[in-house]
Amino acid sequence: MEPYAQIRELAARGRLSHAWLLLGEDGAERERLALYAARALLCSGQGEKPCGRCPHCRKVEADIHPDLIRLLRNPDKRDITVEQVRELRQEAWVAPNEAGRKVFLIPEADALNPSAQNALLKVLEEPPAAAAFLLLGKNPGSFLPTVRSRCFILRTSPGPEEDAASEDAARLAEAFVKRDPLAWAAAAFPCEKLEREKFDALTDALEEAAGLRAKAAEGPLRERALALAVLVSRMREMRRVNVSPGHCLGWLESMIFEEPETIRRMAD
Repeated sequence: MEPYAQIRELAARGRLSHAWLLLGEDGAERERLALYAARALLCSGQGEKPCGRCPHCRKVEADIHPDLIRLLRNPDKRDITVEQVRELRQEAWVAPNEAGRKVFLIPEADALNPSAQNALLKVLEEPPAAAAFLLLGKNPGSFLPTVRSRCFILRTSPGPEEDAASEDAARLAEAFVKRDPLAWAAAAFPCEKLEREKFDALTDALEEAAGLRAKAAEGPLRERALALAVLVSRMREMRRVNVSPGHCLGWLESMIFEEPETIRRMAD
């Protein structure tokens, strides 16, 4: 599903995330997608959101909405600093001016240094009820696994390899959530010999698929999808020490019948 349609579907279900990671090579397209998400988050219209007609949608379109706040890198700095993020955290607890929430847009979020990302993580983990965060970047690898795991990830325009990774990841996520080892084996087998770059793309896609599944599901299925997201973050750490794709997928398969609470304890 293309990203704009995903935003509309999440809005229709009342499941718009408080934290978004919007990825893509084209900076202008990242910005367009971010503003569309901001309109959906701030929209006060009836029916489909964003409606494009209410005062909030029109003000976002004109870039004059007082509750759409940008965090920009200082021109004389290479990174977005931890001090800037601390100021953002304080601002996030201040009530919105006009809309039902504030939306914080970080156009160069991959310029957040590790300390700044950890500072941001605090507000992503325990966000104010009236705040949302849009992080824009090129490469998911620029972000700490803990930050990625708190965000709903959208890509502006996936290429053929990303499309293939997304399809494989969707099959793997479905098999894991439904505890179907035969379906898992069928989906995992073609992925076990992937080259490093392609397997890393599959890892990113699997994390996204787990997040999407968690957003769409309820009860035990949602809990298993969230557990899968936790395991994928751990698998990413395994990849950093060159654990092979086959061993990574085999390890995930061994976790299919583990209870989500057990998986969460393992990650702590």
